[in-house]
Amino acid sequence: MISPFSGPDRKCQFDALSSRVKACHKCEGLNIEGVTESAPGFGNLLSRIAIIGQSLCKECMKTQIPFTGGCGRVLDQAFKLSGIRKSDVFMTNVVHCHTPRNRESLPSEVANCRQYLLEELEIVKPRAIVTLGKDASTSLLGESCWPSLVGKDVRQGARAIYPLYHPSYILRLGSVKTQRYVDSLAGILRSHRN
Repeated sequence: MISPFSGPDRKCQFDALSSRVKACHKCEGLNIEGVTESAPGFGNLLSRIAIIGQSLCKECMKTQIPFTGGCGRVLDQAFKLSGIRKSDVFMTNVVHCHTPRNRESLPSEVANCRQYLLEELEIVKPRAIVTLGKDASTSLLGESCWPSLVGKDVRQGARAIYPLYHPSYILRLGSVKTQRYVDSLAGILRSHRN
């Protein structure tokens, strides 16, 4: 499907949405500057692929870029292997804030933030989406998808969705499984390069 937004129009739409994300206070204790601060999505608004994670870690909150450091190094390896720069794709989170002590997001937080996620996807209109972890996957595919659809190519019309485990979980499984994960993610990235 061709997006109704041209590059500049997408930027205007995205900037307006980003302002709403930065001003949001729907969830108690979240979006406190420097503590549980929010960040909108990051990357290429014309990207054919989007990557959706769980929520911001502390380092991501500081940089305002999803998957900075920590388990983001797994994604960095996949980007390098695929020959694609991080800034060439669009990356965002189900919950746009840093949760206290990196705790799991509450269902109410996922629900409160879902409209922002859907609006980001409507602006970018990616042809493929990689969902990392349960909350990212179930937000788009429903509760019954997890974990039965992990590693599969799920079609929603012309769009492909790839539910994957979160890289923080994969890192706990050891280097062999991490390398397989990196190879798989790099393959997805290559198959949908801009």
